[in-house]
Amino acid sequence: MGITGSDLLVQSLKAEGVDTLFGVAGDHILHSLDVMVDNDFRMIDFRHESGAVHAADAYSRILRKGAVTLSTTPGHANTIPALANALHSEAPIVNISGSADSNNLGRGAMQEFDQIGVAASVTKGAWTIPSPERIPEYVSLAFRTALSGRQGPVHLTIPHDFQSAKVSGNELQRFLPNDYGIPKRVMGDFNQVNRAIELLNSAERPLIFAGSTAAATTDPKYLTEFVEKTHIPFFSEDSARALIPDSQKYSFGIGYQPLNQAAQKLNEADVVLLLGKKLDYTLGFGGSPPFSSTAKIIVVDPSPDQLIRARTANVAILGDIGPVLIQLLEAADKNTWVERNSWLETLHETKLHWDAELNKFSEPKDPIHPMFVSKSLQKFIDEDSHVTFDGGDYCHFLRASIFPEKPFRFNNVSSFGMIGVGIPYAIGAQIALPENKVVVATGDGSFGFNGMEIDTMVRHRLPVKIILGNNSIWGIDWQIQKGLYGRPVWTDLLPTRYDQIAKGLGAYAEYVDNASELVPALDRVFKHDGPALVNINIDQVISPVAEAAITRKLGSHG
Repeated sequence: MGITGSDLLVQSLKAEGVDTLFGVAGDHILHSLDVMVDNDFRMIDFRHESGAVHAADAYSRILRKGAVTLSTTPGHANTIPALANALHSEAPIVNISGSADSNNLGRGAMQEFDQIGVAASVTKGAWTIPSPERIPEYVSLAFRTALSGRQGPVHLTIPHDFQSAKVSGNELQRFLPNDYGIPKRVMGDFNQVNRAIELLNSAERPLIFAGSTAAATTDPKYLTEFVEKTHIPFFSEDSARALIPDSQKYSFGIGYQPLNQAAQKLNEADVVLLLGKKLDYTLGFGGSPPFSSTAKIIVVDPSPDQLIRARTANVAILGDIGPVLIQLLEAADKNTWVERNSWLETLHETKLHWDAELNKFSEPKDPIHPMFVSKSLQKFIDEDSHVTFDGGDYCHFLRASIFPEKPFRFNNVSSFGMIGVGIPYAIGAQIALPENKVVVATGDGSFGFNGMEIDTMVRHRLPVKIILGNNSIWGIDWQIQKGLYGRPVWTDLLPTRYDQIAKGLGAYAEYVDNASELVPALDRVFKHDGPALVNINIDQVISPVAEAAITRKLGSHG
């Protein structure tokens, strides 16, 4: 007895370990949805396709596994911005859409557009499945591509007639994953590894920066062993945050320089090890500043095009961060390492001074400063809590002052800078971590993009807590406009009662207008068994990130 293409798709996804699906229903995936609902998937339907992809983005990076999103044809158009963001956040998403029947494509079929051409520019790969029998082949290709090298999203289009077509199940057997058929993690060249250890051992002021790519394959245990063996100060960013706890002796927190003065000591480092961290705009493309003109740079990356992109590295190691780190640790064990007390003391003093300067703003004053929100929020979260930061100035203060202790408990706007991701990111986090507190700190501007997904939280009983900072402006751009041009344009908002919107969608919500109300309101929000929002009227204060942007741009015009 034959099966359908949809059955073949289901079996292929199950073979890849998929148990959760994200998406929005529509004409060209209805057959697959009807089959999937009887196959023990957790199916999370959203109010907008971009929200579904953003949620899958967070889910995939937290659990370090491929995530699947589904949409119809115009829905696929809605996924494109979120796929562009996922390419920056390096989320291994397999994005699947239907299309009109294959025999009508190219002659004005219903809702037809160039799905592959559009998706190809914002993914690691995009393919139309050429026949229903080849569904397993392309699902296997999609997962391998998404999960290899620098991870990222891929796209598959499956015409609707292929989903309902009768096929043989024999093709599935040719592409079932197995222990030896799945590509393994890639180790680095041993000579390059040994040279890297020589440079690090001879350094007086070394630093390590770990970027998102490190999070995909690194075992935190080996990274901690390496740092403790070599006594090298460590900074982390994005998905790699707290691969080593922020409280650990050699960990100095977030590596984003405008939010951590200790990270600005990069300009004094003589050797810098970059673990999956791009030499992009956040590091001045490897120039001086922010590096010392004599600094030696070691790059470890699974992508050849990132090894020597902005400048030549002194040592470039091609390989997945996890296996290469184990190689580095084994090589480090053969050497004697000294404690660089003066360098560590300098970094610790700088970090303590920076934290103290931020904490000066955490007093309970009206209007409420974002740092008081941060101080208050920290009373209600623990090391297992997952926190997402979405937005500009408001969230920069929180991101600089909340110190994670466990990996995969932190999400932030990606290097793409796409705000509005926070609400769906938090949904993905809550699905990935059903027993954990999940919090999203979002600005009022950011909330507007995907705020309707509170409805998704309510329908699927996802108890996310939303800490909304409302300053009635597009904060960072408003501040930069005033600093550069003396006036804001298109950056003023209204003091909207987002708490009333949340209540209308079925969530618990409160409005806070003065500092004395905040902690009691947070207490009620966190005690509520379900999604909840607190809309906090905050001060229009400039963040260190906006200040740095103004200084940089004024300097470039000088």
